[in-house]
Amino acid sequence: MSRVVRPASVREDLKKIGEYIARQSQSLDLALRFLDRIDEKCNLYATHPEMGTPRSDLGTKVHCFPVSDYVVFYEPHLRGIRLLLVVHGSRDIPSVFGDRFGEHRD
Repeated sequence: MSRVVRPASVREDLKKIGEYIARQSQSLDLALRFLDRIDEKCNLYATHPEMGTPRSDLGTKVHCFPVSDYVVFYEPHLRGIRLLLVVHGSRDIPSVFGDRFGEHRD
């Protein structure tokens, strides 16, 4: 069985994204549906961890995939994936990634 590991930092990312979408759309239902889409895609990638786009500029095992305007970063982990960061695609990804993990994740 594949699994998705969600560290506290990623759970916080998702909480903030959900709150932002709910506030902007004035719809908690819309925000929850979007978070469900992220969860569904994470489960898919957990069954095929190498399916994501490699991001060797961020770390040797780092991969990513988009969900609408957001990008989910992860690394293969045991029988699934370990989420690293979920961020809006318009952000300066290397800077946000560097703030969380330092220069480069190995």
